[in-house]
Amino acid sequence: MRPGLGGTPRPDSVPFQPWAKAVYEHRSSTYSRDSPLVACKPAPGPSFFNAPGFEIVDVPEMKSIFILNIAGPHSWRVIYTDGRAHPKGDDLHPTFLGHSIGKWEGDTLVVDTVGFNEKQWAVGAYPNTSQLHLTERISRPSLKTLAYEATVDDPGAYTKPWTARFTITEATSSKWIPGGEMFEYICQDADR
Repeated sequence: MRPGLGGTPRPDSVPFQPWAKAVYEHRSSTYSRDSPLVACKPAPGPSFFNAPGFEIVDVPEMKSIFILNIAGPHSWRVIYTDGRAHPKGDDLHPTFLGHSIGKWEGDTLVVDTVGFNEKQWAVGAYPNTSQLHLTERISRPSLKTLAYEATVDDPGAYTKPWTARFTITEATSSKWIPGGEMFEYICQDADR
């Protein structure tokens, strides 16, 4: 499946701080050249699902859920479902994918992530700072439907939280592939 970022709001609906809007406009004009994904770097949140394919694996005995993608860096995210809290202060080490904890609300996986570095682009060309707090909601209302929603709360870049969403169905260009398997995909990091 490859959803892309079809559910990202229009830029005029995003509550940018002035500097963040200028960065967004610049990144939009140079995305195919400057995106960290082009340089084979991992990306969290909505951008993580911009891979040519992904798989969500629930491992109850480990009290963890893994989201695997086959993009350039062959990344995986670990979502801890054992009730732990996020590390605090110096124990929280900023990373590309952040620190994720999750819980189930009915049939919806709610993922709470903090601890991002500023080397990645979590939502397309939209900037984020190390203050980013991302809340994702992932559900499968039917076998061939996946609904995704991400709320971006980053007071370093935006004046208030905002939300992006997409749904994959049999009618969208990205689809559930019956019997589909992950395949090898190699990203070449040529000049970076």
